[in-house]
Amino acid sequence: MSHESRVASHESEVAGQDPRPAIHDSRLLRRLAWTGAGFVLGLIVLGGVVRITGSGMGCGDHWPRCNGQWFPPLDLPTMIEIGHRWAAALVSLMVLAVAAVAWGRHREQPALRRPATLALVLLVVQVLLGAVTVKLALPPWVIITHLANAMLLLATLLVVALRASAPGGTEAPAPARRHRNHGLVVATAALGFVVILFGAQVANFHAGLLCLGLPLCNGTLAPPQAPLAALHWTHRVLAFAFLAMAILVTVRVRDTGGPEGTRLRRSAWLVLGATVTQIGVASAMVLQLLPPGLRTLHLLVGSLVWACLVVLVFYSRVAGRESRVADEDPRLGARDRKPSLMADLVTLTKPRIISLLLVTTIAPMFITPAGFPTLSQILWVALGGYLMAGGANAINMWFDRDIDSTMVRTRLRPIPSGRITPAAGLAFGIVLGAAAFAVFWLLVNPLSAWLALGGLLFYVFIYTVWLKRSSPQNIVIGGAAGAFPPLVGWAAMTGRLDLAAVYLFAIIFYWTPPHFWALALIKQADYARAGVPMLPVVKGEARTKYEMLVYTLVLLPLTVMPTLFGALGVFYGIAAVLLGARLLWYCVRLLRERSITPVAWQMYRYSLLYLALLFVAMGVDRALPFGHRPAPSDVIILDRPGQPVSALPAAERLH
Repeated sequence: MSHESRVASHESEVAGQDPRPAIHDSRLLRRLAWTGAGFVLGLIVLGGVVRITGSGMGCGDHWPRCNGQWFPPLDLPTMIEIGHRWAAALVSLMVLAVAAVAWGRHREQPALRRPATLALVLLVVQVLLGAVTVKLALPPWVIITHLANAMLLLATLLVVALRASAPGGTEAPAPARRHRNHGLVVATAALGFVVILFGAQVANFHAGLLCLGLPLCNGTLAPPQAPLAALHWTHRVLAFAFLAMAILVTVRVRDTGGPEGTRLRRSAWLVLGATVTQIGVASAMVLQLLPPGLRTLHLLVGSLVWACLVVLVFYSRVAGRESRVADEDPRLGARDRKPSLMADLVTLTKPRIISLLLVTTIAPMFITPAGFPTLSQILWVALGGYLMAGGANAINMWFDRDIDSTMVRTRLRPIPSGRITPAAGLAFGIVLGAAAFAVFWLLVNPLSAWLALGGLLFYVFIYTVWLKRSSPQNIVIGGAAGAFPPLVGWAAMTGRLDLAAVYLFAIIFYWTPPHFWALALIKQADYARAGVPMLPVVKGEARTKYEMLVYTLVLLPLTVMPTLFGALGVFYGIAAVLLGARLLWYCVRLLRERSITPVAWQMYRYSLLYLALLFVAMGVDRALPFGHRPAPSDVIILDRPGQPVSALPAAERLH
């Protein structure tokens, strides 16, 4: 050290200042967070024991005291309930300690401070829910919310622990470092959370024995007619769907390299192993008619699955985009850049776009007056919908082959790259459309066939041929083609179109401009080069961002109205508000930011997730046995008091 450095260091020490930067070791926070997460996991299982043994009212309706005393006489139900409360108190101390250390020693590290603060907020909510649960004598919807909040608290503490454990993990990862399948991982975790909530409903509404046998429910694949039995059936379908997604994630991340990649692969295998174990426990539980020990084990393994999912999501955010195999064998990357004919044909259908269209087609089938769809109805509508949308996309690629070759985003598509001839692409699209029409006409109903064909014709002729190259409002009017799927799903179930179906059409219609213009902002140079008059190219970024905000402000009240009018329940209403608030936040942030690309990308990706979750929430809401307005009772006008009700003509009975 030079003489000047020693003098500066001495002067700093004399002034009472440490010349080194104030960076605190995160070991204490890491230990507290891991310990707290373990305690929360134990508390969740103990809460399950309280419910399974019927000890929820072991302390009466007194809270925080037990039967009016701090130390009451202990019988078994009282002992279990008061043990749960003391465990909750211990968890409270751990969460308070995590928050205190985060604010005291890591105030300048928001990646640690923010989740620790969120954990404290969730703890307060959890305590209040516990009090409400007791005071209201264990209403199922409060118990389910209580469990959901506990799972979120567990996830938040795990995030604190993981960020405090990883070198450099105290900083939020940049989007470029995320694994290429991060979206799939997040979707899998979200589905896992939904499965847990449905399982809680099955348990708290005592529907566990209403769907006997496995894998069939009461000997059939079709959903039962009874609402609670259908709830159990839905829980099973979602669980098997989650297993399929866990397998897919494990396959997709198997080639990820680097230290984070190793942790990601191990986390994926843990999720898959825990899921298989959970299904095995569930099978034994059903076949043995719900013994208490297996019910407790089912909750424990389910909680472990959720914890593994949180870890998996964390590592998918930092695992990067390079695969181990591509690094070791460059020839694999070259082979991937020249897909097979089958892969090119699938690419012509734009499967990623179709996945969202299928969600908006199938979800409305669950909310029609016709009741829940059968499995065969879902499969035929999904097949017909994929073929029709795939045909429309293939014809679109055929017509746009000239401008696709000039755009960076599209020049590697099968037709502009020369891997498929234009005539073959057009023929493929027409064949798919004809096959889809036949599927709908023969296996669903004629109205759904005509509506699906109408969507194809609108997309091809109104948007692709006419508006796309001639008007900056191309995506507003032409984008209505993407709003046809809910009409198709509704007609497939009812054989007619109701006002509710048109309402779903309007939701997608107003969602489309802010969604697509986010992408147009990013790719405006491409569109300008190709001569496509997208709004950012013609009117500029400021005007585009303003119109995105306007359409979003129209969209959000539109999505909440079904709950206000009683068509959908509280669950959907809450989901619509929360999802819409995030979308509006992105819009406002984009309006204020000068740098377009990062925020626009975030909004574009989120808008896809927003619409999917919004429509899924509709179907989930209809499956829930609570949160809906009671059906109106019959109103009968009697203008002849002496005449019995049964003798009134049908025309005089009003509903």
